[in-house]
Amino acid sequence: MLVLGIETATDVCSVGLVDGERDLASFSLLRPRQHGTRLAGLIQSALATSAVAPEALDGISVSAGPGSYTGLRIGLSIAKGLCLASGADLLAVSTLEALVHASGGAATSGDTRVAVLPSRRGEVYAGAYSWGEDGWRAVLAPEAITLSDVAAWAEPLASPTLVGGASDAASGALREEGIEHRTLDATPSGLVVARLGHQKLQAGETEDVAAYEPAYLKPFVSGDPAARARG
Repeated sequence: MLVLGIETATDVCSVGLVDGERDLASFSLLRPRQHGTRLAGLIQSALATSAVAPEALDGISVSAGPGSYTGLRIGLSIAKGLCLASGADLLAVSTLEALVHASGGAATSGDTRVAVLPSRRGEVYAGAYSWGEDGWRAVLAPEAITLSDVAAWAEPLASPTLVGGASDAASGALREEGIEHRTLDATPSGLVVARLGHQKLQAGETEDVAAYEPAYLKPFVSGDPAARARG
């Protein structure tokens, strides 16, 4: 089954294409706030490189949050449009789960990785995942928390590994409380989103194209004071 993956939840704009267990294409750009102008071109490149027509796609997998409000809206809007045009199923993948899968490195039973992404107003988005026989599984659901609360939130976890764009800030919070941990590099990847989407398609875990909304985790607040005053 052909699945296109779209990752726009962070500063990275990335797409990937898989055919079952086989990786076909992967294109990424680190161009903050340019997802709206760059994403379509990356998708075209992935399809053209693989000689795949849009109508041949079985699924469109999108990084569904949490993350950048604007980035999530752009990615989901393009994904929905492709689904309507091609008849492909819509698949939603947690941005934090995809980040853990993208972190790579050897994992053994019981290993715990915490994906952390920057939010606003001193907060981060965080979710914890543990490695077992079936791969990575969530042990602490994604939520928005303040940096001052990160240590208490992570206290039940045994020597977690932090990954993601807010890992340095979260690491500082854990060090202050003497919580043992380490950090690991991870880059958001449309190819990983495509792989996870393929698993969801096999399991029949599809979304309603018309009704689905990203997992924002908290209400949008404009950075423009005038816009906030207007409501």
